[in-house]
Amino acid sequence: MSPALPLSPDGETERVPGALLIRGDCDDTTWNDVLSRMGELPGMVAHTPGQPLPPAQGPIPRRLLVSQDPAWRGAAPVDVSEALSGEDVWVPDLVLIADGGTTRDPALRPLMAFLPGDDDLYRFRVTPRQAAMTYLVTHRPGIEDTLEHHKECGAAEVELEPDESYEDWLDGASEVMGEVLETAAHPPHYRPPVAPLPVITQNNWGLLVRTDFSDDRAWATLAEDVDRLDPRVETPEEYQPYVQIVDDPAFAGATPEQVMAIVRPNEDENEDEETGEEVVVIADHASMSGSDRTVLVVPLEDNVGWSFRLPSDKVRSMAANLFVGNNDLSDWMNQGSPNGPAVITEKERQAWRGW
Repeated sequence: MSPALPLSPDGETERVPGALLIRGDCDDTTWNDVLSRMGELPGMVAHTPGQPLPPAQGPIPRRLLVSQDPAWRGAAPVDVSEALSGEDVWVPDLVLIADGGTTRDPALRPLMAFLPGDDDLYRFRVTPRQAAMTYLVTHRPGIEDTLEHHKECGAAEVELEPDESYEDWLDGASEVMGEVLETAAHPPHYRPPVAPLPVITQNNWGLLVRTDFSDDRAWATLAEDVDRLDPRVETPEEYQPYVQIVDDPAFAGATPEQVMAIVRPNEDENEDEETGEEVVVIADHASMSGSDRTVLVVPLEDNVGWSFRLPSDKVRSMAANLFVGNNDLSDWMNQGSPNGPAVITEKERQAWRGW
């Protein structure tokens, strides 16, 4: 019998998105390292055996259920899946297990992962920081595509040789979703804001959020750049505004991770309408103080947690082209500042450019 998971709170009628993190076969050092890398995420709840789940809190309900019940030691995905099949049990979008593979790789700390809705329980490996950033966008409409992307990039299903164990294969495996975040010089890390941030409802195809209020003149120049149409456009009267600007002092000092966690789509929009790639653009301190006037571009889908700098006068063009599907976000990564993406390794940069 699998250990019991807590039941959904009474009266919870709408599904709460999120993830389940289980301590399997890993030591104390590994487990504490995993939790440290994931950060103080909103909606994080420790599982107390025998106790029900508390109601989801916050303006955007989400839940990260953390269980270190000793009964989970040695648990496999099939065991967790069995526990999630119980009546009235909350079912997450993503299941993460800290296992022997997590312990053996102190650099990446890859977690075993699977999607509860996957009948085949296809396993993949994802790092704690990548899992944390993905959790922050589980409320987004594109979360299923994001999780499928992770599954493909961190595949852990293999055909073993007769004399090879799965642990042997893990020791030599290099494909882990989120390696770029764990090896970045300044990896993303969520910390709670000093005061709750207002929710941003995205009503347009592009979104620019101001988080630095030190220089109004620099901001005015940057906002003008963002709103400027490409001079090559022959019929500017046919172009609607592509960028929604959020200029609210409540976001002063907000981190990219805090911003991405509170951006939600307009629920009144037609679900069948194409809206391009999901992304938020941030005007931060570097945007106001730098001479090259760049902004920080943060994906809300697929490679969430990544970021790169882009000249402010390219924002409207990026939003328009992403909306109509002329290109994808990787094309714009290569048009950023000379330093390139903010959290991308040379290995990852070469992969994006097809070298």
